[in-house]
Amino acid sequence: MTPALWLLVALQSAPPPDVTARVDRARVPAGEELTLTIRARSRSAEPVAVALPGLTGFTIVGSREVTEVALEGVGGPVRTMTREVRLKTQRPGTLVIGPVRVRQGVREIATPPLTVTVDSAATGLATAISPIARRLIEAAPPPAHNDRVALSLILPGDSVLVGQQLDVIAAAWFPRELRARLTHTPILSLQTAEGAWSYPGAVPTEVAASRQVRGGWMDLFVAHQALFPLAPGRIVIPPATVAYAVPVGFSVFRREERYSLRSDTVPVTVLPLPAARRHADDQPVAAQGLVLDLGLEPANGRVGEPMAMTATVSGAGNVALWPEPAIRWPPGFRPYPGETGMRIAPRDGRIAGTKVFHYLVMPDSAGSFLLPEVRYPYYDLVAGDYRAATIAPRALAVAPGIEPHAARALPPLWRGGAAAWVDELARGLVPWGWLALLVGPPLLVWLRRRRGLAADGPGTATRAAPASLTRLGQLEREFQAVLASHVPDQPARDGDGLARALRAAGVDSAIADHVKRLRDRLPASRYGPRGLGDAVELAAELEQVLHVLGAEPGGKGRRVVAAIALLALVGLTRSAAAQTLSAEALYDAGALRAAADSFAGRAAGSPRVPAHWYNLGATLYRAGADGKATAAWTRAARLAPRDPLVRRARELLPAPDAASEALLTTGFATPGEWALGAALLWVALWSAVAARRRRTVVLGLSLATVAAAGLAAREGLRRAQPLAIVLNAATPVRVAPYGGASPASMVEAGAALLVERGYGGWLEVHRADGVRGWVLAAEVSRP
Repeated sequence: MTPALWLLVALQSAPPPDVTARVDRARVPAGEELTLTIRARSRSAEPVAVALPGLTGFTIVGSREVTEVALEGVGGPVRTMTREVRLKTQRPGTLVIGPVRVRQGVREIATPPLTVTVDSAATGLATAISPIARRLIEAAPPPAHNDRVALSLILPGDSVLVGQQLDVIAAAWFPRELRARLTHTPILSLQTAEGAWSYPGAVPTEVAASRQVRGGWMDLFVAHQALFPLAPGRIVIPPATVAYAVPVGFSVFRREERYSLRSDTVPVTVLPLPAARRHADDQPVAAQGLVLDLGLEPANGRVGEPMAMTATVSGAGNVALWPEPAIRWPPGFRPYPGETGMRIAPRDGRIAGTKVFHYLVMPDSAGSFLLPEVRYPYYDLVAGDYRAATIAPRALAVAPGIEPHAARALPPLWRGGAAAWVDELARGLVPWGWLALLVGPPLLVWLRRRRGLAADGPGTATRAAPASLTRLGQLEREFQAVLASHVPDQPARDGDGLARALRAAGVDSAIADHVKRLRDRLPASRYGPRGLGDAVELAAELEQVLHVLGAEPGGKGRRVVAAIALLALVGLTRSAAAQTLSAEALYDAGALRAAADSFAGRAAGSPRVPAHWYNLGATLYRAGADGKATAAWTRAARLAPRDPLVRRARELLPAPDAASEALLTTGFATPGEWALGAALLWVALWSAVAARRRRTVVLGLSLATVAAAGLAAREGLRRAQPLAIVLNAATPVRVAPYGGASPASMVEAGAALLVERGYGGWLEVHRADGVRGWVLAAEVSRP
């Protein structure tokens, strides 16, 4: 039996997942929330997909999913997927939640339907009709007729401010004789207008009010909704609907005639908040009586230990959209936003409540700090003016932390260091240099062979070998080479400025003038009339000048200038050291934070120097910041993979897990070094082809070239991975990009992750060992 067939049989023999669906409350008042919990347990590693049924009569207000793996007996691991869906009931009656379907591979399991009884107890704004709604109903005119159902929308006015509460009431008037015949309560529905945030109000199933119209009694059913316009302009309140059924006949099996009625739409003008007396940094919040409170636990902290902080905003208004307060944290404090909580507590028909913002604050430095005043500006709808809820400045005391790794060996610093010139050269050849190296050697070989074929073709006379150079010609060639070594600039070498250029290069003044005269005599001797100069005498002078220039290539003057420059550099270095301490001196003195800042500045200014990254990592390692040290040493290892200090640093701080070790490992050489090696082998290969070397030599060079190019590509692809290194210990990888999401796994400081994409301040990461989820971008470093 083939392995694929064995795998198919094993998958078919695995038991199907155990799926259950239940609600925490089978009977709830209308407008309140309940939780639908779906749990699927399976021993298979295949993914589980959940398909929710149609939730008619419900609104989804939240969802949460958790996957757990447990070892039970000999059957292998058991994976349990739990999804919790928070539902809010929209209308009274008996509501049915259809079968929940769970698919795993080719199997599909459906749960039985669930029944929820929604009572007519009022919800939302109050347990009964709110005072605001009752006043609006009392002020509304009665219907014009008493023999038919009438439906209308009742609003307090035709204009409202941005963010101000707008109460919308659907009023359905029924003749009493008709209402008495109804076996079910009429169903009133209100839709939310576009451009507004809504809170569902009371939906009483009983008669809200009764009036006598033209001698007949009319009973009123109402639905209430609170809207908050989001932007200035014009919004349209959608029509309300009422549905009811009238029995026909008196038999037990009598039928019902169903009716539905719609109201008209109502336009509302939304006015902007007043611009007068509004500060430029004020938030566009409209509310009433806001109060701001700040809580800190513990009140005083310690370096490296988190502090839980809460900012609470209370008052009346659109609680759900209240923005986060602007807190200016003192230097040395790293805030991490957490979960945001909200609680609605209506006041006399007004939407009111409390919104709590949670933070986790990590102090980095010891001392006494001042948290500045926190302002929460808003437009007070009652006062008709801009106000601000404030918190006075607060003193924060942070005690020194306990050194976590005091007994560890201290790594030595990398004294000196320069940029990796091989990588700089390889980067400088992009793109035309590499193109020339790729095309140039084979093109030159082709041209040489073509010239040789043309020279050896039929009808072509064999050329005579070039005549050997004379003694004077050889000396002239050596003379030109020596001049080029002293004066690289050809215009200066061939022009009247040769003597000045030689003197600037350190040659004695008399020798420089003599060299210029000798250079002018050479063309006259070669191209002038016969007998103009003695070739023997000229050759003797050239030999003497070549001896002098060759014996003293730099001359005494150059050594003097170099000595003066060296002394000046030493003097400047000592002067600077006397004014400010170097990063190395700060490291030796134990001022680790200042040393880390100095090394970080060097690394930012010269990111291609591996010594800066290594020294930064050594300082952070000594300070106990293992995650940051790993990130810095990873940069150093990518620039200088064979350096002994860098290799020892990797031994001092190994990767926390095997998956991170595979991601952080660097090759024997950098991609630039492998690429330059491949280029040199490529040139040697075509040189061997041009010289007609043996086939074994050409084949060996070909294989070496392909191997070096493959290693360069492999190392380049490895370093092109979107790597992220975790900075802090026990960092949660969450299932969703928000602070309240459940942690899918925990990773330690120095762990490596692969980044898939970003979303706001979050990064979606994964790894080969199954770690997958979201982390804050501030909790990782991208090398």
